[in-house]
Amino acid sequence: MGTNLRDLLAMAGTESVSAILMGGAAGTFLRADELDMQLTLEASRAADTTLGSGVVMVFAEGADLRDVVLRIAGFFRDESCGQCVPCRVGTVRQEEALHRIVKGATIGGTSRELALLDEVGVAMRDASICGLGQTAYAAVESAIKRLRLFEVVA
Repeated sequence: MGTNLRDLLAMAGTESVSAILMGGAAGTFLRADELDMQLTLEASRAADTTLGSGVVMVFAEGADLRDVVLRIAGFFRDESCGQCVPCRVGTVRQEEALHRIVKGATIGGTSRELALLDEVGVAMRDASICGLGQTAYAAVESAIKRLRLFEVVA
């Protein structure tokens, strides 16, 4: 705690950074230009991220972050207990929309799929019974909004 993220990565021998996933699958992505964050609860809150379970997953330049996000969505789909509708249905819809975007087979275009993902994600966060459903959209949302992973180029 308190170590600078850049210093932590240097201690690990990390050289090429494309993105960092903080806090595990239920966490959020950081960009390579956000490495000067101190690893404290206050600094992570100010940076709109989380320390979560303490996971700091580093992705090198050239890593297939779309595949990573698909795997995270698949994880949440598989782990949903199915007790509440927002999570049971939302995790499936989230993964389906991501697959359509990645395959270029969107329904109504990428912008519409991203809007759908946001709507489903907010519903899961606000209405799911447990933390799994409440955080199932976190990494996906940060990949979309912070990393601009699926950005529509005009």
